Amino acid sequence: MLFDFSAVLVSAVEGASLPLAITVGVLVTIFLAVVGFLWRHTNGSPRLLPGVSFVGLDGGKRSIADARLRFRTHSAAMLEEGYKMTNGGFFYVPALECDRLMIPTKYIEELKNAPDDKADFIQSFVEMFEGEYTTIGKRWDLHPRVVKGSLNPSLPTVLPHVEEEIAVAFSKVIPPCEDWTPIPIADAFKRIVAQASGRMIGGLTLARNPQWLQTSIDFTTDSWMAAQRMKSYPFWAKPVMQWLIPEMVAVRRHIKVARKFIKPLLRERERVVDEQGEKAKPVDLLQMLHDNARDQDRHPDFLAYTALAVSFAAIHTSASVPTHLVYDLCARPEYIPPLREEVEQMLEEMGGFTKAGLAKLVKMDSFMKESQRFNPLVFMTFGRVMHSDYTLHDGVTIPAGTIIGVPSHAISHDPSFFEDPSTFDGFRFVPPSESDLNLRRRDPPSFVTTNASNLGWGYGKHACSGRFFASHEIKMITAYLLLNFDFKLAGKGTDRPANVSFELQNSPDPMVNVLLKRRNQNVKV
Repeated sequence: MLFDFSAVLVSAVEGASLPLAITVGVLVTIFLAVVGFLWRHTNGSPRLLPGVSFVGLDGGKRSIADARLRFRTHSAAMLEEGYKMTNGGFFYVPALECDRLMIPTKYIEELKNAPDDKADFIQSFVEMFEGEYTTIGKRWDLHPRVVKGSLNPSLPTVLPHVEEEIAVAFSKVIPPCEDWTPIPIADAFKRIVAQASGRMIGGLTLARNPQWLQTSIDFTTDSWMAAQRMKSYPFWAKPVMQWLIPEMVAVRRHIKVARKFIKPLLRERERVVDEQGEKAKPVDLLQMLHDNARDQDRHPDFLAYTALAVSFAAIHTSASVPTHLVYDLCARPEYIPPLREEVEQMLEEMGGFTKAGLAKLVKMDSFMKESQRFNPLVFMTFGRVMHSDYTLHDGVTIPAGTIIGVPSHAISHDPSFFEDPSTFDGFRFVPPSESDLNLRRRDPPSFVTTNASNLGWGYGKHACSGRFFASHEIKMITAYLLLNFDFKLAGKGTDRPANVSFELQNSPDPMVNVLLKRRNQNVKV
C-alpha cells in the first residue's frame, strides 16, 4: 500500500501549481514521518548473538553510530580487525543499513546448501544492492540455473564467437596506438566486455547493437549508483525517493529499452524455429533462458530483464578484473614477458583460444587469482539472511533476521592459509611441474576454485555459476592485450593505482589512464 500511495503522490506533484506542489510535499513529509514512527516502534533490530562483540569501536572511543558511518569507507579494515581480534571467530561489523554477523569458516559446510527459506542468499544480494527498488537480485533464480545447466556445458561452442567479438571490440574501442596513447582502460574494458558478453547473451544481434551495448553499460552504472543513493535514506522514505532519484529513473528507463530489443528478437527466433525446426535455434544464453523458463518466467518482459541482469553481472565482474590485472602488471612489469610467452606458446599448440587451450594458461590463471586476492570485488562473501532461528552443529543459534557473512578478504590474507600473505606473488598458484620434487603437494587452487579459504566466488549451491565463462573471457581479453600492445602507467610514477571502495564493494580507479602502444608481434590473434 505504501508503494502505491507514494507513486500517486509523486504523480500528483508533476505538472501541479507551486502552492499545490508545496501542499502535497507537506502531506508527503507528514505521511513519511508517521510511517517512520510506526516502523521504528514495530520493527526492532534482530536479536544479537550473546557474547559476540562489535568491531570498529576503537576500544570504546567510537560510538556505534560513528562506526556504522566509518563502515562506508573502511569496511575492509574493520573486517580484518574483527577477523584478527577473534582469531576467525564470531564478530559483528556495524553498517548503516544493518549490522552483519561474521561467522567462522567451520560453519560454512553445514550452511552452504541450507534451504533458502532458512538461509537466504538472494535476499542478502537484494539488501546489498537495494534490490527492492533497483531490481538487482529480485527474481534472480532463472539465469544462475540456466548458466550452470546449459551455458557452462556449451562453452566449447560459445567461446570461439566470444573470441571473435573481443577482437572486433578491441578494434572499435582502442585507437591505432602507433605511439604511446593514453587510454582510460577501465572504460575501455567495460565496453569490450559489454560487446563480448552481448555475443554470448544474444549473438550478433545484441553484440553489434550500439543502443543495447550502451543500455547494458548504463544499467550497470546507474543500478550501482541508485543503490548507494537509496541507502542514504531511511527505510520509510525509500518508497517515495525511488521516484525522485535520477539514477532510479534511469534504471526503469533501461529496463524499457531492454524490452524494446529483446522482445522482437524472441519473436523472430520463434518464427524461424517454427519454419525451420529445432536446428535453427542459436547457441546463446537468451535462447537457453527461453527454453528453460517456466510459467511466468517465460514472459518476454521478464526474459528481457534477465538478459539485462546477466549483462550487469558480466560487466560488473569481467570489466573490473582485467582492469585490476593491468594495474598490477603496470606496477610489476617483470610478469609481462612470461605471461606473453605462455599465451604465444599455447596459441602455437592449440591454434586458438579453445576451452582446452585456455586451461593451459596456468601462469595467467595464477596471476589472476593473486590479483583477486589483493583486489577482490567485495570484501565479504557467503551472505545469507536468516529467516528463522538457525541452530548450528555445536548448539550455537543464529537469531532470526540476522545477516551473516564471511570476511573473505581477511581470510585471503591469513598466514595459516597463504604463506607470506602480504607479499604479491603472481605465480603463487602455478601447479607444480612433473619434475617438481614436491609432487605430494596438492595442486594449488585455480582462479575459479571455491572452498573455505577461497571464497571470492562464494561457496556452495550459490557460488557464482558464471565464473567459468568470466574466467575464459578475462583470459582472452588479457591475452589479446598482451599480444597486441605494450602498456604502462601514464605519468612518472609506477605505483599501482589505489582502489575505490564503498561499503563492501571494491573497484579499480576508473579515472586512471594507461599508455598503450601497438606491438609488431608474430603471433596473430
